[in-house]
Amino acid sequence: MPAQTQRFFALACALIGIVLLSGCSSFQIAYSFAGSMVESRAEDYLDLSPEQETELETHSAALIAWHRKTMLAKYATFFNFHADIAEAGGWTRGQMKEAFAEFRALLDETAEGASPFIAKVLVGHTTPEKLAYLEDRLAESMAERRAEEATEAREDVADEWVERRVDRLSRFTGTLRDEQIAMIRRHTEGGMDLAMRWLDNRELRQGALVTFLRAEPSQAQVAHFVHRILLHAHEIVDPGYRAISEARWALLEEMYFDVLTSLSDDQRRELVSTLRSYAEDMIDLAGAQGT
Repeated sequence: MPAQTQRFFALACALIGIVLLSGCSSFQIAYSFAGSMVESRAEDYLDLSPEQETELETHSAALIAWHRKTMLAKYATFFNFHADIAEAGGWTRGQMKEAFAEFRALLDETAEGASPFIAKVLVGHTTPEKLAYLEDRLAESMAERRAEEATEAREDVADEWVERRVDRLSRFTGTLRDEQIAMIRRHTEGGMDLAMRWLDNRELRQGALVTFLRAEPSQAQVAHFVHRILLHAHEIVDPGYRAISEARWALLEEMYFDVLTSLSDDQRRELVSTLRSYAEDMIDLAGAQGT
């Protein structure tokens, strides 16, 4: 995926991820940097000629234009719907389950829609020289991650993950209380073994991507493969990881339910306001398509 598989996940799906990861107070400000981010992800792993750099800019712009036109209004509907639920008092377990199912469907639609644009870039990187460059960069990145895994203490990793999750949630709710942070830590630490398995799966997906491109597939074949390797990789490699992935999603759903049902009135009002603000920005951006 967003050229190494994980980076191409970012390329395909980071547009919705901007909402969760951005430090900007305005979604519109964050979104304005999306094109540069897409290009940077590709440039990190692909050996681009001057002509291919120009093509990358064109395809990146087309990807973002598609995303604005097709996806932003759907994200806005999702955010407004759950702002209504929060305003009415919060989620039942059934509503939270439905929210995660809908969110994952939006991610899948984003990945499927972005795949043809990614394919237009990747199809020019199937020669032995281009693939060798890609493979070297993937191996270099994986070696760095393996080294970090070997040297970083488990408790330090947990602290980093907890801090990241607390930061993301607090951008929607305001400052979290100590007991809410403790909930996040409990769920994070409880899922660490599952999360560690992800790195092995990532390495297998990267190898599958290189092997696939080595066969010099057509652009349409690349698009189909990219969508599958992004969100349905078990169909290609490591089928046992599907159960692990589902378990990780279930733990995340449980964590969100526990935290969001513990919100104070002030936190709930902040959440409603933030969700509606993001939705309004998305609608404005979707309406500005082509201007």
